Amino acid sequence: MAPDTHCVLCSDDAHEDIDHLFFQRDFSLRCWQRLGIQWDKNNPIQERVIQAKQNSSLPFFMDICIVAMWEIWKLRNRKVFDGQQASVNLWLHHFKEEAHLQSMRLKESLRPAIVSWINSL
Repeated sequence: MAPDTHCVLCSDDAHEDIDHLFFQRDFSLRCWQRLGIQWDKNNPIQERVIQAKQNSSLPFFMDICIVAMWEIWKLRNRKVFDGQQASVNLWLHHFKEEAHLQSMRLKESLRPAIVSWINSL
């Protein structure tokens, strides 16, 4: 039996791939919007990230993107394996917790800026 490739978070039977899960879904777009990050969906993913990083004034942009994607992935898995519902507010709560933890691994000079940014969300 072939694995199901439909997005578990969409009601329209969309094909789930990396681009769809992290950049195309309405849910993911609302998550990125909460962080103030815009993506040029006309570019391939790698160029999209490079361009967004260049357009960002955040010195910790990649750290934020990695945590955001990790939390989207975990939310997707909680839906698949535990039947939990997804909400942007729940995602944001988990994102902020994880971002605070990850801020401890940043340079000491960047830590106050990221903590302040997280608290402003």
